[in-house]
Parts: sequence; C-alpha cells; structure tokens
Amino acid sequence: MWNVLLIEPDYKSKFPPLGLLRLSSYHKEAGDAVTFARGRVPWLQQLKWHRVYISSLFTWELPRTVKTIQYYSRSVESCSDIVVGGIGATLYPSYIAEHVDCRVIEGPLDGPGIISGERRAISSYIPDYALLDRIAYDYKPRDAYFCRVTRGCIRKCKFCAVPLLEPEFGFSNGVRTQVRHIEKRYGERQDLIILDNNILGIDDLEHVIAEIRELGFGTGSKRGSRKRSVDFNQGLDARLVTPKRARLLGSICLDPIRLAFDFDGMEPAYRAAVKRLASAGFRDFTTYVLFNFRDDPQSLYRRLRINLELSRELQIMVSAFPMRFIPMNDVHRRHIGPGWTWRYLRGIQCVLRATRGMVGPNPDFFKAAFGETFEEFIEIISMPDRYIMYRNHFKNDGAREWRRLYGALSLEKRRELIFLLGELHCSKDRRQRIRSSGEFRRLLEHYYPNGRTPRGTPNDVLESAFG
Repeated sequence: MWNVLLIEPDYKSKFPPLGLLRLSSYHKEAGDAVTFARGRVPWLQQLKWHRVYISSLFTWELPRTVKTIQYYSRSVESCSDIVVGGIGATLYPSYIAEHVDCRVIEGPLDGPGIISGERRAISSYIPDYALLDRIAYDYKPRDAYFCRVTRGCIRKCKFCAVPLLEPEFGFSNGVRTQVRHIEKRYGERQDLIILDNNILGIDDLEHVIAEIRELGFGTGSKRGSRKRSVDFNQGLDARLVTPKRARLLGSICLDPIRLAFDFDGMEPAYRAAVKRLASAGFRDFTTYVLFNFRDDPQSLYRRLRINLELSRELQIMVSAFPMRFIPMNDVHRRHIGPGWTWRYLRGIQCVLRATRGMVGPNPDFFKAAFGETFEEFIEIISMPDRYIMYRNHFKNDGAREWRRLYGALSLEKRRELIFLLGELHCSKDRRQRIRSSGEFRRLLEHYYPNGRTPRGTPNDVLESAFG
C-alpha cells in the first residue's frame, strides 16, 4: 500500500481539480492511502510519501506551482516520485523543467500506462467527490455533477489553448453514463456542470439535451424545494446557435447562458445568437469578451456597448466578463497587445477591480464606469489608478486638476503621455525623469507624487467607487 499525496497549489480556483480527484479514485481502487490538500502544508511536508501529485492550472501560475514542487521535493525518495500535470504543465513544460527536477506529464491522461502500470485511462475514472468533504477550501459549486461529453474543439483559434491541449474534437462519454456512475458511488447531486470546450459542435446535440432532461434537469426542475441548474461552463459558440439549438437549450434549466464575443467579426452571429436565445426564454447572459489580442480599446468598448444595446432592446440582462489575453509563455502577465498600451491595460484592470470583473447592463453604471462615449472611455482608463477606482473620493481633490491638465493636451501629446507612463511604471530613475519631463511634469505628479507610487487607498467601498 502506498501513501499518496495530492496537492493543488494555493492559486485561486473555482472548480475542484478533477484530474487529482480521478487519480484519487485510481489509487484507492489499488488499495493506496490518499491525502488531498492545497498549497504548502508544513506537517505534510515533514512526512514521507511514495508519490506526490501536483496539479497546474494557468501558465501565469507556474511560478507558484514551481515553488510548491520545490517545497515537497524533500518529502519523496526520488524527484521522479513528484508527478506534475495539468494545463500549465502541458502548455509550458520547459518552464517547470528549467526550475525544478520532477516528472512532468504533458497532455490528458486519456490512455493506459501514462502514470505507471494502470490498465485503463485515468480520465475514465469517476472523480473522488469524497475528498471535497475533507478540505476547507470553498469550491463552487460543491454539490454538482462535473461531466464532459466531448474533447477538443472544432475551432482552431490562435488565442486559445484548447488546440494544443486536445487537438482532436470528438465524443467522450454520455451524460447519463457519467451521472449514474457518480450517483452510485457518491449519491445524488444538485446541479450539473458540463465542461466541454464547444458542446454545440457535436452532431447529436438533440440526444445530449434529451439525456439532460431525463436526468431531472428540464426547464424549471427542482430537487426538493431547490431549483436545479445546468451550466455549460466553457461557454457556447454563438456561431452555432441556430433557432433549433436555441429551442433545445430552452428545454433544460440552463443558467446562466454563457457566450463569447472574442472579436468584432463575430458581431452578426453574436447578435443573432442572443436574440434567438432570448426568444427561447433566456433572460440572463454572461458573455466572455476577449481583449489585448488583435483588438484595441475601441473594439473592446464597442463590444461592451453592444451588450448594453441588446439588454435594452430585448429587455434582458447581458453582463460582460472581459478576459485579458495572455500568451502561454508569459508567466508574469506582462503581455501588451499591438493595439494596446500599458496605461490602457492598467486602466481597464482598475475599472474591473471596482466592478469585481463583471460589466453589468445598467446604463447609468456603465456610463459612470466606462464613459458615455469612446473618448470618455479613453480618458477614464488614462487616469491615475486611484482616481479610477475611487472616483467619488477624488472627483474634487486631484481628479479635477488632472482633467484640466489632460484636457489641455493635443491628441498627439496625450499619446506621448500614455507611452511615457508605460516607461515610467518600471523605471528605476522615475523621480529624475518626472523632474525633467517638461510640460508633463504636473500631470505625472498625479500618478507618482514625489516620484513614488501612492500607498494606501481611501476607505470608500468598491461598490460606491463610481457613485
């Protein structure tokens, strides 16, 4: 019998690490003792383990993952007894290899013998849901079936990691089979999470939706007194939302509807998809809006306003979730797309901190947060950080003078200011450069008083940042 340790690094994670939970089922079936934890735990480090598995998520979390690997390297006899896999390890294995000695598994565990002598694929094991009851971390949702019907995606988007993680699109397993196996071992669950990359790409969607309905997830379904929900968590491909598919989706308790609006060319398909889904009865939408790839601030602002227009026109709620593109080899999240600048990306980050990452369809709030016009939007994301996040506090103290000075600049001078700010944020001689910046000096003092990054923030709560 082996003593096996499963570790998820302590990055923020909404869903439980299903790969680790499947490994738990595999090892328990073999008679091994399994322990699951998050992060670097001193008393676990002091024990000796036959094997330590460590998961990885986003590539920008790989520095944290490497520290976790190093932390547990003294807890095994050999470096090969630490096995690291997951998304980050698959996309950027060389980063791990350059910093720590361990065994890296690239790609999905979808075949026999990848880990050791297992006779069937680890991916075929039902996740060990029992482990979640022994950990304090608040995964959401905790009481749900996690299923995948397909692997891969029919698209080959350059900004997406799926073509590298799962190059081929195809059927994996039926929803009914997965749910029944989970129920048999762990009991009935409240909700259903479908983790497919592009579920609408499947040929027999009608059969999949029928299975979901038959499992107790039809429109308005309840378990006891609680409403049930289905979540296609990776989002739906708006280009594949036909009237028939919209009606099929309307026959299950799908909540929320997740779509993507990744680039301007998707606008006709995106508008049509929202209208068809609204006709099928859906009222709450969450749309992923990609930026910092091949777009620019005007593209982002325009796509956000389209959500506002659709909400008003159809009397629905279309909330946006802006997602900043980061290349897979950028572990420090410093990438600046060709249509962007450091200051504009920083400004977007400040606005989204105040909105908690979401952009709701309330017109007054949108106007206050992002501006009524594109010109106002550019002015907002050009402001010093604290003037953006705490606009009420600074509207008469600092921000008014900043606006006067900024408004007096020509468009060319404003561009010069924005590029200068991109150089100053990491400059080692910032104070001297500000002193010699001529006409920009008074403006730059608002960003860096006495050449320093302002410390501390007002006591305003974020919800009231925009009034």
